[in-house]
Formats: sequence, structure tokens, C-alpha cells
Amino acid sequence: MPVFPTELTDEIIACIPVVCSGTRERYPTLLCCSLVCSAWLPASRHQLFQELYIDTPVRYDLLVSRVLHSEEMRLYLPSVRTVQLKIPDSPPFNRRPFMLEFAGHLPSVTDMHMSRTALGAWISHPSSFVAISRFSSTQSLMIFRCAFPSFGALRRILTSLPSLTILRLDDPSWPDPAADLSPRLSHGASIVRRPALSVLAASWGSHSPDQRRAQQFMNWLSETATASSLVDLRVSKHPETAQIGCMETFGPSLVRFGRAVRRLDIEVGESRDPKLERFLCSLTSLEALHLRFDSLRLQPDAWVQIASLMHSVPRRTKLLDLYIKFHYSGPPELSNLDGLEALDAALQPELFDDLQAVKLHLFYTEVSTNPQERVRTEPMLAVFKTKLSKLYERSTIEVSADEGYSYTVSVGPQPVVDVEPPTDHNTALS
Repeated sequence: MPVFPTELTDEIIACIPVVCSGTRERYPTLLCCSLVCSAWLPASRHQLFQELYIDTPVRYDLLVSRVLHSEEMRLYLPSVRTVQLKIPDSPPFNRRPFMLEFAGHLPSVTDMHMSRTALGAWISHPSSFVAISRFSSTQSLMIFRCAFPSFGALRRILTSLPSLTILRLDDPSWPDPAADLSPRLSHGASIVRRPALSVLAASWGSHSPDQRRAQQFMNWLSETATASSLVDLRVSKHPETAQIGCMETFGPSLVRFGRAVRRLDIEVGESRDPKLERFLCSLTSLEALHLRFDSLRLQPDAWVQIASLMHSVPRRTKLLDLYIKFHYSGPPELSNLDGLEALDAALQPELFDDLQAVKLHLFYTEVSTNPQERVRTEPMLAVFKTKLSKLYERSTIEVSADEGYSYTVSVGPQPVVDVEPPTDHNTALS
């Protein structure tokens, strides 16, 4: 029987996480490889331990008893790069002290995901935050719909991770803050050394308690080193209220991040927002701007609103990439493009001379399968050509239909905007 070189089989096994989509495919495949023969076992185990996925009490207890407490298997823990804690809220699982038990045993973890859990029991021990600080290589943290016993608990977690640069928050909660938020901690000076984030993606609801939490968090974060280190800011809100944008949800503290932000992705309300215009005026380093509109219908003055926002960009010559996305219900109508000339006039070549790409994406949630109605695409394209004549002279317009109608206007080659820190572990933001 022929024997393949170990280097070859190790390379094949290393490709399994790349070609298999998701944990449900990756784990069984690697487990099968580990059972082929003893020669395949080390490489298979190494890949299996790249990511810890903990979502049941049984899985956690097996990890502790058969890996953490085993001298032979514990040697694989330094291979772990990603930890996913999808922890049920109910006891007794939420009393298992992951941070305390695994502190110091996962020196190579760069990505940590916490999802749908009440973290009070996990950080109730007096030494919990000291234990968290021992995850010293963690660069990326995602917190998805987790409940904290207090806002202070969230702050202490973020300040305890010395290497944290990428943070994604999706609707975290803690006891409802007071209606009147506490004043700023200082007069514009950053007095808290951590976190020093490069990338922040934050999403909250539009109800009053959610807005107060979002503003309380931004108030505090703007007084940390992040105020001068943040280069990539992505903020969004849940679409309960389409009329308001992110400035209403996150509050005026967003302006304090303006000095270093190079990429901004923000949701815009249906009406003109002077607060957003003032925020754009503070972005003196902006290179990529993504504006998102999510509403029941495309407002007639939307294009004029966008043109006004473009006039607010302080250093227009530095802008490389502009992306505008509309997501709304209903079939496409030519009247949706009324006022499009305002955008063409606002993006003058002499003002935006470095602009390399302009993308317009119109997405309709109601798509007809009737081929006769699809004929509207050509009239739409004709309107784009007519009303974006200046852009069209130096662009190619592509029209595609995928779960809606998509219109893209490209000006020149796609820009490469390197705004994220040099790391291979940014999947939490994708």
C-alpha cells in the first residue's frame, strides 16, 4: 500500500477548514481524518483545536475533563486561535467559570465571540477580570446580544484585554441607564489607556433604553485611547424606526472620533440630519464613506440629501470610495430617481479628484418573478445614464438582479483602502 509523505497529508488536512463551510462540516470532516491512521492524527487535532465552539454543558465538561485536565491533550490548547462561547442563559451551565479555568492555557487566541448569554455568573468571581487579562493575545472581540450585570462590567472586560483592537457589539444590554447620562469624564482628553480600538462595529435598537445604552457606551469610549486610534467605524440600528438615523441613536459623542476615522459606514435617516452633517465635517482623514438607507420607500429628496452630505466632507480630495445603498420595499419606479442630478453635480471631478469608485445599490425586498416586469431594468439604466452624465463619462454602469434590483456605478478601478490593522482575524466584522 503506498504511503503519502506526511508533508502532503498535513497540507491536505490544513485545507479542510478553508473548503468546509461552517462548524457542522468542518468538525465531522476533521474527526474522520483523525481516525484514518496514527500519522493523520496530529495534523487533524491541530486543525480541530484551531477553534473552540462551546454551546452545551456536555461539550464544556468534556473540554475540561478530557483536554484541560489531560497532560497529553492540554498540549493542543496553544493551537486555539478562536473561541466561540454560545452559552445558554440558564443554570447550571452559566456558572461554569470558563475565564478562570482557561486563563493562561489559551495563549494564542486572537478572536473571541460571546453570543446570547447572561455574563453575570461568568464574571462574578473577584478574580474574573484578572483572568480575562490573561487572554493577552485577543485582538478581536464580538459580543452578540449578551446581558451584562452592569455597564461597568462591560467596561472592565474591554479594558482588561491588552491587545484588543477590533470590537463588534450587537445589541448588548445592561440595566437601563438613567434618562440623564452622566457628563463627560474630562474636557476632551483621553484619560483611559484601554481600549485602543482600530475597528468598531456597533449596532443597537432604536427604542429609548437602547439609545441610552448606545450613548452611554459612546460617551465612555470617546474618553479612552480609542478617540485617537479608531480608523474604521461602522454603526447601525435595528430597523424599527426608519425615519431616524444613527446620529439619533448613538448621540453627539460620535463626533469625538472624527480626527482619525478613515472608513465610515453609517445608516442615514429619511430626512436631512444636521447632526450627521456636523459629524462628516469632523472627518478630516476620511477615505471611504458608506451611506445606508433602510426604509419603506425611497424618498423623493434622498438624492438631494446625499448631495448635501457630500458637501459636508471636509477634505474631499482624500475620498477614494463612496458607496450608497438603498434598501426598501416595493417595485422599482422611475420616480425613485427624481433628483439624481444633484448627486452628479455634487461629485464634481475638481472637488473629488481622487475618487476611484462610486457605487449605488438599490435593493428591493419585493421582487416580481414576472419576466415582463423585469423589462423595467433598461429604462432604469437609461435614467442613470442621463442623470449621472458627468459620472457616466468616466464610468461603467453594471445592472444586475439578485433578490432585488442592483445598480452599480463604478468610476475607475476599485480602491484598496487599508484601514484595518495588520491581522488575519477580522472575520467577526464580515
